[in-house]
Amino acid sequence: MTCLNGSCLCGNVTFEANGEAKRVSACYCGMCRKQNGGGAFHGAELKGELILTKDDGLKWYASSSKARRGFCADCGSSLFWQSNIDPSYFDVSLGALDDLSELKLEAHIFVDDKAPYQTVPNNAPHFTRSDVLANPLQDQ
Repeated sequence: MTCLNGSCLCGNVTFEANGEAKRVSACYCGMCRKQNGGGAFHGAELKGELILTKDDGLKWYASSSKARRGFCADCGSSLFWQSNIDPSYFDVSLGALDDLSELKLEAHIFVDDKAPYQTVPNNAPHFTRSDVLANPLQDQ
């Protein structure tokens, strides 16, 4: 069981994420690039429970029929990706976490969708769009 705690930049959203850790990944899909200002979304994927301990600024955006993305409307911090297919499956932005000491990047996903200016490092396995879409919970 993994327990991750974190917050947005201004502190108006705080959370605890509990569950089975799936993997830590960097996503290069177009939606993640737009959500994060051009870079990959670095997230910890979990199957479990997302507990909002403070949600004063939290807003959710339905990015597709399959998922939504959570962010702080006050400071703009990108915080979550959550499946609509199975809401117990979610990603937490690594940048929002209080403690990164136990986390290690395990995968680069949607690497064939990366922007021309991006170089994907070889520090973890690479997975293409078709690799990821073979698992419907990882669809955007």
